[in-house]
Amino acid sequence: MKQTLTILLCCFVVLGFAQVKPASLFNDNMVLQRETNVPVWGTASEGETVTVEFEGQKQTTVAKEGKWKVNLKPLKAGGPFTMTIKGSNTITIKNILVGEVWLCSGQSNMERAMIYDTAGKEAVANSANDMLRLITIPHNSKDTPQTEVPCKWVASSPTTTLRFSATAYWYGSKLQKELGVPVGIINSSFGGTIIESWISNKTLTSLGLPKDGYNDPVIARANYETKKAKAQPLVDKYNAEKEAAKQQHLPVPPPPAGMIVVGDYRGPNVLYNGMIAPLIPYAIKGMVWYQGENNAYVGRNTYYQLLPALIKEWRSEWGEGNIPFFIVQLCPFHKKVTDPNLPSGIAAVSDAQRSALSEPNTALMVTTDLVEPDGDVHYKRKEPLGARLVLAAKALAYNQKIEYSGPLYKSVEFKGNKAILTFTHIGGGLVAKDTALCGFTIAGADKKFYVGNATIEGDEVVVTSPNVANPSSVRYGWADHPWPDLNFWNEAGLPAAVFRTDNWELPLK
Repeated sequence: MKQTLTILLCCFVVLGFAQVKPASLFNDNMVLQRETNVPVWGTASEGETVTVEFEGQKQTTVAKEGKWKVNLKPLKAGGPFTMTIKGSNTITIKNILVGEVWLCSGQSNMERAMIYDTAGKEAVANSANDMLRLITIPHNSKDTPQTEVPCKWVASSPTTTLRFSATAYWYGSKLQKELGVPVGIINSSFGGTIIESWISNKTLTSLGLPKDGYNDPVIARANYETKKAKAQPLVDKYNAEKEAAKQQHLPVPPPPAGMIVVGDYRGPNVLYNGMIAPLIPYAIKGMVWYQGENNAYVGRNTYYQLLPALIKEWRSEWGEGNIPFFIVQLCPFHKKVTDPNLPSGIAAVSDAQRSALSEPNTALMVTTDLVEPDGDVHYKRKEPLGARLVLAAKALAYNQKIEYSGPLYKSVEFKGNKAILTFTHIGGGLVAKDTALCGFTIAGADKKFYVGNATIEGDEVVVTSPNVANPSSVRYGWADHPWPDLNFWNEAGLPAAVFRTDNWELPLK
């Protein structure tokens, strides 16, 4: 009996090891990118022959070191189709569409679900669309790069969109209707995270930044463990009180003052490792990035280096060249600010996002008009953002000659007491929306800023102040939450980006 059980166990182990398995992204309802080579990969036993059949194509390879990969030749949009993967076993993946695939990533304003959106209730009720497929990558903080992450593609419907990213949904649904082909949206986002979490250790180290809790894994982990240990006793005490109340059928007591719940570790590299690395090299058309709030603190001025580094790394890892990369500029939040000399971490990150447009095939989506009156960081109107993302996609990804951006600062000329600004993306003309042009501040060599008198003169903006005889810098929207609300737009109906004309060193506190 022992011999028989041992033999059977060995057979199960061998068979288990030999099972051909596709990577986790390959499952029912998925969308494959059209008109490009499509990698399909997974695991198998050493030396096992693996064959992938899809739409008349038959690609065969041999597993090495437990891994295999084939490349399907460019596909035409359509479906539903079926994929068969054969080795010692056979796997069938059903209801596959071929169309456009986009990766949407970032922190809470990307992750924030449709249930919280102003127009979400009606949109969710009408979200049934088999041509739109969605997949959410779960929170997955890892210290080393992963090859797998559990995830599942679903068709868009009232039951699947309610908790899906509002930014990603609005973009995907509008894009699908615009193009008339299947669209797949990969949502890999995690609220309350820093950009350093989304960059590999190799790339982050190469930037030569000062070692601190934001970019050094050892320091960051130690800080986290210290914070968690300090907070845990109060959390444990409260949990015990809740359980006691439950056992006695009493109301749950409120959390004690000062209690902090320390969530998952979100230090440098860990989200790249757990939520980006497992997706590479799934064929995609482009990327949408919405993050920065957790880097928007006065004194943290490294976003100018970090965002271009992330763009370059992700593009390099996917190996598809300079695919479109869309950046969402931060929406103002916190209390309204009237003092033009208060330092602003939000403005600094916003300007760094604009500066990253120096990377090819990038676009910036401005959200300054979507701000909540109370300064809530999680604004509730994501539909206009989705529409602006579609404009950028039509222009940069699908080669349509349309205006897709609000005014972007180009140059400044100082003449006497005037600062004369020029812009790209004039979009038929520069306009001050609703009221006189506002949001511009101006300073001389002393670096003291005053609210500027700004006027539109043709395709230029002229800024002056009686307090600045010889201007050296102009800034626009340079505050956590500018007051009055910004109103510089173009005739195409798109708002101007936050910017500064100077390269002065930003304050550290």
